[in-house]
Amino acid sequence: MACVNQEFPQGVDEQTAYLIIQLQLQDADYYSSSSKGKAREDEASDESIAFQLQKQELENVSIFLSDRRMTKSIADAVQTDGPILGETLSQEDVAVRDRGMARQFSEGAETSNVDYPDSRSESQPLDDELLAKLQVLYVSGFEETRQGLLHQEHNEDGQEESSTWAASRPNPSLIAAYCEACREEKKFFEVARVPCRHEYCRACLEDLFKTAMTDESYFPPRCCHQQIPIIAVRIFLSSELVQAFERKKIEFETPNRTYCYLPTCSAFINTQDVNGEGAECHECGSMTCTTCKAAAHAGDCPNDAALQQVLETARENGWQRCYSCWRLVELDHGCNHMTCRCGAQFCYVCGQKWKNCGCEQWDEHRLLVRANQIIDREPEPLPQPLADPLQHLQQIQLPEDSVQAVRNALVARTVQNLRDNHECNSFSNVASVIFKLAADAGGIDSKEMGIAGYTPTVLRFKTDDV
Repeated sequence: MACVNQEFPQGVDEQTAYLIIQLQLQDADYYSSSSKGKAREDEASDESIAFQLQKQELENVSIFLSDRRMTKSIADAVQTDGPILGETLSQEDVAVRDRGMARQFSEGAETSNVDYPDSRSESQPLDDELLAKLQVLYVSGFEETRQGLLHQEHNEDGQEESSTWAASRPNPSLIAAYCEACREEKKFFEVARVPCRHEYCRACLEDLFKTAMTDESYFPPRCCHQQIPIIAVRIFLSSELVQAFERKKIEFETPNRTYCYLPTCSAFINTQDVNGEGAECHECGSMTCTTCKAAAHAGDCPNDAALQQVLETARENGWQRCYSCWRLVELDHGCNHMTCRCGAQFCYVCGQKWKNCGCEQWDEHRLLVRANQIIDREPEPLPQPLADPLQHLQQIQLPEDSVQAVRNALVARTVQNLRDNHECNSFSNVASVIFKLAADAGGIDSKEMGIAGYTPTVLRFKTDDV
């Protein structure tokens, strides 16, 4: 299809051009309707094909002119309302700063070193120069803008212009600019100004960003040691280059990157495609180990030095791993029946699924530790002096050897209870046992128990199957 010519002869305004296009479209429609029936339906003459192509081109030009009128209308509205919008934005910034300062005063903090947010700091400032570049690139074209700039140099009334108007009108020096890289003179809308105030033409700017994408030493793109944000020069770069740079930016800013292990692919794998130690390549679908960077494998990675050190420590201390989620578990007290956070139940001795091995169900030392823990742990709040039954026995002057005998008997009873009920969560009335053993030893009678206001069924301890 023929390309749409967006330039018109000098002196032809848009309305005249639009009228010419509409008349030509009418001629094309008239030819199409008058030529019907003069040839075979399945055959088209060269003349007919030429008229069809011309009509398509005219329709494209008509659409272009309609879109152009719309964009110019939007641009005129932006330029007209620009000062009002800028003033509104400034007022919002002042309100934000005032609110921040008031909050600092109310909190009694110092305000001299406080940085207040600026609503314009996160976006590119739309100054007059940038607006002029956008107008040339997307709305009016260079010649129309140049004529407008030159026309604004002269006051229509022949009077001396005010200082306010002189400061507000565009500078004629914007017509030409010099690229800092190639040192060539360019039209002002073909150069981008970077944060250090240097200017680069479109071609040199694209070369800079392409170099930063291929050589990481040049990433991020910078001039005078100042980073060039992509948003500041986006209008001077192609959409394909911007998208490629955004993808490369994610890659270069990712620590401990993972690439596809296949030499024929070697694509970067985004962290969103990483699950545990496996990373799926979005290009070829292969799985790569994030630790050794080779093909993904089951189990622990042998090249993970930190993991191997932890596993060695686990072997030295007799820790066990869950067969389901591979968490490390250390058993301090209780039986060998382990219930992991993931819900898996296994034997602490061999690591197999619970009840699938012949290991002992408990270690006597751990069982004794568990029994002492049940006795010593903090019970539910009770009226004094029954918050600690053993201490209460001492307060009523029970002989010391009798207290120890009571504790030993209580520990033995708790151990036996754990043996008998290790599969369930049972409750043991420990306090009643204490006072029963104490009464049997002759150190306390039922009258003293009544004075203390003791209710035997209140103090209970839960014996968990660990």
